[in-house]
Amino acid sequence: MGRVLIVGAGAAGMAAAIAAARQGQSITVLERNEKSLKKLGVTGNGRGNLLNSGDPLYYGDAGFAAQVLARIPYGKLVQFFEELGVPLREEAEGRIYPAALQGAVAVDALRLKARQLGVQICTRTQVIRLTAQGGGFVLEAEESVPRGEQAKGKKALPPEKIPRMYKADQVVVAAGGAAAPAHGTDGSAYELLTAFGHSLTPIRPALCALLTDRKPIQGLAGQRVRARLTLRDRLGHLLHETQGEALFAQDGVSGIAAMQLARWVHDGCVLHMDLRDELNREATEAGELRDYLQTIADSRQELPLSELFTGMLMPQVGRAVLAAAGYPEQSRRIGSLPPKALETIAATLTDFPLAVEGLRGFDSAQVTAGGIATADFNPATLESRLQKGLYAAGEILDVDGDCGGFNLMFAFASGLLAGGGF
Repeated sequence: MGRVLIVGAGAAGMAAAIAAARQGQSITVLERNEKSLKKLGVTGNGRGNLLNSGDPLYYGDAGFAAQVLARIPYGKLVQFFEELGVPLREEAEGRIYPAALQGAVAVDALRLKARQLGVQICTRTQVIRLTAQGGGFVLEAEESVPRGEQAKGKKALPPEKIPRMYKADQVVVAAGGAAAPAHGTDGSAYELLTAFGHSLTPIRPALCALLTDRKPIQGLAGQRVRARLTLRDRLGHLLHETQGEALFAQDGVSGIAAMQLARWVHDGCVLHMDLRDELNREATEAGELRDYLQTIADSRQELPLSELFTGMLMPQVGRAVLAAAGYPEQSRRIGSLPPKALETIAATLTDFPLAVEGLRGFDSAQVTAGGIATADFNPATLESRLQKGLYAAGEILDVDGDCGGFNLMFAFASGLLAGGGF
């Protein structure tokens, strides 16, 4: 019976552990957090968006992701969860959740199956170094042991770091990327693979909020809109576009539609927000939209400009659109607007521009773009082409996907393959 060590007890690591244990391997999982599957429990706002039934939406090495998912496709992943005792349900845009709509039930089922199969999970244990030795591997780690209760009013002592050493015939590195370090993924695991000659594709935050010029969005914090979002470079060239919900913050824009633009952001970008969907007129031409606004304006001639969008937009959003169009004076009569005003306002509804100043960063990112280059891994097994017996799975690799369950789907599929298949 072979000894397999798995670095990381997230979705990929636990899938690998279950797959390998089913084949009679002796499995130990090393996890730096206090519990396994910490991120899975909070994904999808706690509802557990596990998979997606739609067309794959991956970046980085999308071809590698396609090869992995050809071997462990959506149907097999559904079967995997059904065998774990997790019934699934599908919601909008192909998003697949536990039927209970609680990510915690999937966490519990994965932990239960691992226990049934005899998987040993060592928490509070961070791998520091991984080396090949004698046809196998040696892992040097540190276990963080709490020092116990402290006297009331006194500052708690930091945990004691106890050196640990593990030996294995095979190792699966599934320790995640650099996103969401509060959940234990700070990018330190990349060195475990680069030490064997694997290259690291430059990493950056993905699926995180965009930081923008604050002046145009002043007073909009907390407001949600349905919009088409287009990201363009300083020359106006299209970088990417999305559609859906955007959430304004004091310093920028988040929400799924905005967050999915993060991986394309660079210096000088501008975010263009088309707000016609808020009026249920997303297909309306600019001239037709102007005529529609003219009809509204004609019926409100004596009212202040602040009432132009009443019934269409939240007041805060309406004020921001008018200010961006060059009409910040909310008290002036609608009937006093110059002839071209409604044309300008209609154009601003179709293109509300915001200069992008950066990203919220890895602390708030859901996923890492970039990672360990996939060229030196076999997509059929996830085994390294540079070191026999060494495997990698999940977000540590240069694969990331859109919101909607794609990232977890790749994590589970690659983990199952790295553990020996399903």
